[in-house]
Amino acid sequence: MGRGGEVFEGTGDTLTVVSTDRPGLFSRVAGVLALNGLDVLDAAAITNDDGVALEVFRVQSSTSPVIPWDRVLRDLDLALAGRLALAARLAERARVYHRPVFVPTGPVATAVKVDNEISDSATVIEVHAADVMGVLYRITRAIAELELDIGSAKVQTMAHEVVDSFYLRNGDGKKITDPAALG
Repeated sequence: MGRGGEVFEGTGDTLTVVSTDRPGLFSRVAGVLALNGLDVLDAAAITNDDGVALEVFRVQSSTSPVIPWDRVLRDLDLALAGRLALAARLAERARVYHRPVFVPTGPVATAVKVDNEISDSATVIEVHAADVMGVLYRITRAIAELELDIGSAKVQTMAHEVVDSFYLRNGDGKKITDPAALG
């Protein structure tokens, strides 16, 4: 249980977070997982009409067979309270623990597709990128910095590539139509 009334639980290979939705929530959770050496295999998130977010992450440790849930939950509590400098800590971790990405078929091209037709209520973006440490954090942090709300998300890691889809709305709860925000 977080100090802000959030509920988070880590068991086996799964982290479940229930919290009042707020900008950057998904990003902070993803950042804490990366900071603790956990690779996100898949994740799903949804926010209901009452503003309650449910996020479920399936992870594996890149450093140990045992997931240090006590440390992860402590860091998550600090991050959600705004008391953990995620960007700085992740940059340092990436510098110190850089692991080479072996891609047998060559480099993965980063691609972002924007679709305003697939959903009546949200803009859908799909991101394909190389699976490197903190990539989910960086993607979702950029979304939060644009002050966009993630209504739902589906995240998958397939071998050396991530395929992440986000249903986004602007601050008014509408699709994103501003060309500057879409570009």
